[in-house]
Amino acid sequence: MTTNPRLNVHIPDHEVLRKIGGGAYGEVWMARSVTGALRAVKVVWREDFDDERGFEREFDGILQYEPLSRDHPGLVNILHVGRSKEGQEPFYYYVMELGDDYLTGIEINPVEYEARTLRSDVLHAEGQPLAVDACLDVASRLGDALQQLHANGLAHRDVKPSNVIFVDGKAKLADIGLVAPRDQRTFVGTEGFVPPEGPGSAQADLYSLGKVLYEMVSGKDRLQFPELPDELPSGDERKQWLALNQVICDICEPRQSKREIQTASQFVHAIERIQAGKRVSKRRSAMLVRSVAALLVIGLAGFGAYSMFPGKGELEGEKAVIVAPVDPSPGPELIDYEYCAVRVTSLPQHAEVYENGVRIHGVTPTEFRDFMPGDEVSYRFEKVGYKPLEKTYTIPNQASFLIFEQLQVFRPPVENLMWKGPFSVNYTPQGEEHVSGLLHMVHYKRFLKATGEDDLGRYATISENGEKIKIALLQPEQAQRYIEWLEGRARAEGLIEDKHMLTFKSDPDLKATGYTEVMNAQGFAPIRSVVKKIPYASIELTSIPGGARVYVNGNFQGLTPILLSELRPKSLEVEIREDGFKKFSQVVTLKDYEEFQLNAVLEANHGVVFGEPWRNSLGMEFVPINPSMMGGAYEVRVKDYLKFCKEANHRAPYYSRAPNLEDHPIVNITRDEAEAFCVWLTQVERQSDTISEAHRYSLPTDLQWSEMVGFEEDAELSPLERDLEAHSDPSISERFFWGDVFPPLEAVINIADEAAGLSVHTPKDRTIDGYYDGYAQTAPVGSFGANDLGLYDMGGNVSEWVAEDYDDSGELALTRGGSWTTFFPRHLRVWSRSVMPRGQRSSDVGFRIVLLDEEETLDPELGNVDAVEAGADSEE
Repeated sequence: MTTNPRLNVHIPDHEVLRKIGGGAYGEVWMARSVTGALRAVKVVWREDFDDERGFEREFDGILQYEPLSRDHPGLVNILHVGRSKEGQEPFYYYVMELGDDYLTGIEINPVEYEARTLRSDVLHAEGQPLAVDACLDVASRLGDALQQLHANGLAHRDVKPSNVIFVDGKAKLADIGLVAPRDQRTFVGTEGFVPPEGPGSAQADLYSLGKVLYEMVSGKDRLQFPELPDELPSGDERKQWLALNQVICDICEPRQSKREIQTASQFVHAIERIQAGKRVSKRRSAMLVRSVAALLVIGLAGFGAYSMFPGKGELEGEKAVIVAPVDPSPGPELIDYEYCAVRVTSLPQHAEVYENGVRIHGVTPTEFRDFMPGDEVSYRFEKVGYKPLEKTYTIPNQASFLIFEQLQVFRPPVENLMWKGPFSVNYTPQGEEHVSGLLHMVHYKRFLKATGEDDLGRYATISENGEKIKIALLQPEQAQRYIEWLEGRARAEGLIEDKHMLTFKSDPDLKATGYTEVMNAQGFAPIRSVVKKIPYASIELTSIPGGARVYVNGNFQGLTPILLSELRPKSLEVEIREDGFKKFSQVVTLKDYEEFQLNAVLEANHGVVFGEPWRNSLGMEFVPINPSMMGGAYEVRVKDYLKFCKEANHRAPYYSRAPNLEDHPIVNITRDEAEAFCVWLTQVERQSDTISEAHRYSLPTDLQWSEMVGFEEDAELSPLERDLEAHSDPSISERFFWGDVFPPLEAVINIADEAAGLSVHTPKDRTIDGYYDGYAQTAPVGSFGANDLGLYDMGGNVSEWVAEDYDDSGELALTRGGSWTTFFPRHLRVWSRSVMPRGQRSSDVGFRIVLLDEEETLDPELGNVDAVEAGADSEE
């Protein structure tokens, strides 16, 4: 047979682009259909077969497969089948859907396309096993695809990793040119994937699929079967791995008669049980299993040539010789139980039990009831005074199983009935409320102990049921804190529902021993706890301009106009914020069932508006970089930094008061000093409301600095790793801040030019021949043109501190961009980075700042009330 590609293949209604694969039974070409869709076309030549019969037999297999292919998601779709000639050479062809690209997925570049196959995934793993869940997904899809073929009298005959492609990220059986009627004995296939009995049968396809899965779960070649991987997964993934290994060992058993899984349907069922967390059932008798278990020593973490078969060995006549290594950890349980005896109990006992909705005779603890392992059973527990509990349980593969649940107390108040609250205090029904007796001192002391608050109360004595009882006298603020704590305790103990709240009533006129007029005048009074349904209130908020952000107790609620409903009647702090306007703030005290309306007219303050150019209080200009970041158009100037030094009482660099330098970039400062400037400026402008509490000045991160020069980098890498990646990529390694020519053809940036060479500070051999920008040292900021984002001096004038270290050592801080001293080409590339200690000062290092919007952006349609109540609960 010949496998040389024919260079002039013509496929009707298709433009053939290039060959993308091939083998002993044809070639695969990429083609573009008349609709513009990219397709894969398999061409099978008559010349590659010894006789006409073999050629026609393969063609018949395609004809039978074609209508099946579009009915199953695990089979590559055949879109068209045809026959033709190239000169005198006949061939048949079939047009298929094109698989994903190995690197770019569904985004296909015809020139660089390389199909993603299971083989490419395995090779990319470099000898490491693939994730168990990915292996199970492939096993399920391909097993189901084989089931479809076998049910229609066909066999694949060459299941292997390179014949499994991915379409939209899902595995599919491909190379269906080998599909033929089952039990056709023409020998095809690939060494190591073909079973001892030969190809062409349903079991042979399963054997091949087992070897494919072996390569996936072990990271080894199929010819190494049954060697174990160096390490096994841990936890639940380990259990799944062992179960999948059991299936692989069964379908790859060399002796066909010993394979318990005989069909693709049985195989798919076994995989589904593993995915569902159930054990793979075995048909061996319990006695045989126990006998084998007594003999086998199962190696779960073996190395080298240890068998994947758990405890299987070589045959010597009728005797099994065990070759697996000793592992002191327990192996998997080999016994599968026909039934599991289940008993249900609870704390407290004597709860009513409903099983799958049907009430069981008797109460907990119940009698034993038999279920099959793997069954799912739902139980509901009910007992007066406790919250109903309903759960679903999966019956384990063991002889017995005890279900035990602890019920939660649930005794909410009922109208017109006495209610027992925390500390077993009785509450008397009064209309829609339940009211307690006077607050005992002992209960108030519990509050003080639990919260650590100071004891600011007073005490008096009353007679209660013939006994002298000390009560607590509290001011309203103390009473409110106590009642909030008591409500939290009642809720945690299951004594009130979400719709209930606790409040208090004062009894200032009560005659009690030790309760004086002075105490009464100071606001001290005996109090009673009150339980009632929450009299929900609401706030309707509007603003001018509209679309402003609304916060209640610091929690974002949405944009105006907005209705906040189901609010507890209490004091709430409402804030309305909008970029470019002063913050509006008001404390709203809601009454029972109140429908409060608030319209805020916001006052413009020339504050920042993200997305628009802006000048701050220091006259520093900022331009939008992305929706949440504004970049400083210039490097921080001497005059900006001196204002910080004056107002923050910070030491200024010794040279900075020299004449004519105020518009030059500040230099000779450490990274810590640059960060201190950012903190100071943030505080100053928050106080003036030109920026909000959600806005913050900062040094840019390494990734943000790259974004400001239009250079996209991987967010998952460290600065050091980004350097290495850029250095190894020829497409970007020669990219300079001004373009791809060195030196610049005109004065576009302040770097070590010939003017610097005229200075006593810079040796001539450390300058750039032929380039002249006119500045021997720093230049006033903005002396040269801005980049596409409106940022000046990116890459020149002075190098700039960023807010990250270069690596994980904690010793090397990071600067970006060139400076007036930079002359070496590599240091002027957009990706280049420099390192120095964060406490170092240098005459060619300054900084640029960014303004960040760290606003928590929530969907206004999502749970506004919940957010308000969550804020309230956190305060309580």
